[in-house]
Amino acid sequence: MNWLDPLGAGLSLVCTYHFTQAKRSAWLLGMLAIAVNSILYWQKGIYGALLLEGIYFVTMIYGWFQWMSSHTATKVRPIGYLTLKQTIILCFASIASIYIISYLLALAGSDIPYWDAITTTLSLLAQLLLCLKIIHCWILWFFVDALMALMQLYKGLPFHSALYWTYLALAVLGYLRWRQIAQTTPSTT
Repeated sequence: MNWLDPLGAGLSLVCTYHFTQAKRSAWLLGMLAIAVNSILYWQKGIYGALLLEGIYFVTMIYGWFQWMSSHTATKVRPIGYLTLKQTIILCFASIASIYIISYLLALAGSDIPYWDAITTTLSLLAQLLLCLKIIHCWILWFFVDALMALMQLYKGLPFHSALYWTYLALAVLGYLRWRQIAQTTPSTT
């Protein structure tokens, strides 16, 4: 067994819990988890997930600053919602991205290009929504986590598979917690 599997899974779990509680410390924990998971995914040839780790690192920095930006008197970014128009645009962009990414992953030698492309695309979208503190990120994470859990198991990474099953529960917790925070926070609009 690769020791990076349980270490990366553990760091990722703690990071995600901090996100469910809308804590800014999650961004720093995420950067550490990314470093460990990047090495692991390279070793296992999960190139879409490896690409995600690089993008996640950049979004960790972006998200950190977004959550610290001054949007209200309390200097905390409020939790937001997608409009119907935004949802439709993001759906079409996701379909196009899945097609393009699966093609590129197949060229790179991935043995699971479509599966990897779907999880990569939806993860990128969920991460963007997380950075912007949009509650719908948790709904996307629920689907991504189920697919990732199965992919990690297929690739022989039992700790990461267990981590993604746990993420399913945390996605529900995150959604419920963020909804509670949004309902108790005065609207700035």
